[in-house]
Amino acid sequence: MELNSKNIKKILLIIFIGSVFFTAVQNIEYIFVRLGVILGFFRPVIAALCIAFVLNVLMSALERRVFGFMGRCRYTFVRKAKRPLCILLTYLIALGVLSVLIWVILPDISETFLLLAEKLPSFANDARIWIEDMLEKFNLSQHYVPNIEIDWAAAGEKLKDYIMGYSEAIFGSAVTITTSLASGVYNTVFSILISVYILAQKERIGSFTVRCIDAFIPKKAAEKIYHVAEQAYDSFSKFIGGQLTESVILGLLFYIGMSVFRFPNAPVISILICITSLVPIVGATIGVIIGFLLILMTNPIKALLFIVFFVVIQQIEGSLIYPKVVGKSVGLPGVIVVCAVLVGGNIGGILGALMAVPTCAVIFVLLKEAIAARSPARHPAEASAEASAQEPSVEKKPSAETGRQKNSSGNKKT
Repeated sequence: MELNSKNIKKILLIIFIGSVFFTAVQNIEYIFVRLGVILGFFRPVIAALCIAFVLNVLMSALERRVFGFMGRCRYTFVRKAKRPLCILLTYLIALGVLSVLIWVILPDISETFLLLAEKLPSFANDARIWIEDMLEKFNLSQHYVPNIEIDWAAAGEKLKDYIMGYSEAIFGSAVTITTSLASGVYNTVFSILISVYILAQKERIGSFTVRCIDAFIPKKAAEKIYHVAEQAYDSFSKFIGGQLTESVILGLLFYIGMSVFRFPNAPVISILICITSLVPIVGATIGVIIGFLLILMTNPIKALLFIVFFVVIQQIEGSLIYPKVVGKSVGLPGVIVVCAVLVGGNIGGILGALMAVPTCAVIFVLLKEAIAARSPARHPAEASAEASAQEPSVEKKPSAETGRQKNSSGNKKT
């Protein structure tokens, strides 16, 4: 390679990039800490963007399918009232879901855990007696049942001390608790207000962003950014819609099944499972554990049958509903959806599981486009043969010129 000025600049650029990358790898923990501090300053804005992105799916559906007629009205004030009305209904629906969770489900859950703490000693004793009776009926030795004695009072005190110590380690003193609570309320209120503004002015914000990209980024790079952003928005919005649809279907299945088999607390458990199943794959399991405890307080046998019922529904949901509904909405095969959720959950927990499917859908679409762009072009004869095979067969009629040629040839022969 000739050492001219252009090649020397390339070599120096490669050395600089390699040095920066090596330094970043050596100080990766420090970089993540500083990034966390910087992102903490923008936490309300990031939260507002996430809220607006999720609620935009519902708001867009209301604008298109419910109040689409308002956009075609001849009166100007009706057309202008369409967006505020849809925003108001969107936040009212979201507030209604949170209210159901707080005022209907959480009291039952807290009451269940209190009853469980009170009845757990007697329940454990009754379970031991029941197992011994069953062993006696089958002429089996009762030595198979281990003699376990638990000091429930001491266990409760240890659990209480552990929770108090863990809470103090997290929150610290009362002043710190008050400060954290006030900061959380402050950030939440401003995040909601910013999300309202984003939803109201999303077209203007989008056009301003496009102008900034066109002004400071080269044309080819800008086109790639637009394409990736379009694919990401399409995948994430479809994933949110598919996940909501899957949660509603799962909640209805549990409600119908529990009503048919006469399980107690069917409405509360079905709503709880519908909400917790928004977390892919593992969310419904969390709801079922709480539902099992709710049923256990009234009927232990039906609690065990409820677990069997859950296993059947889980097989249907994991094999048919989730891959078909969510996988079809983001354009991914069912196997890739399940693998993406498992890998994302192992990497980032609940947030990783939520982000894995749409991220995998974006990568999948971009990979298919890259493969199609790099695949060798087919032979022209094959392309023309395929095009002619796809065209409908049309019967050719003789044109005027061919008629004249035939007439002239006939006259010549005569």
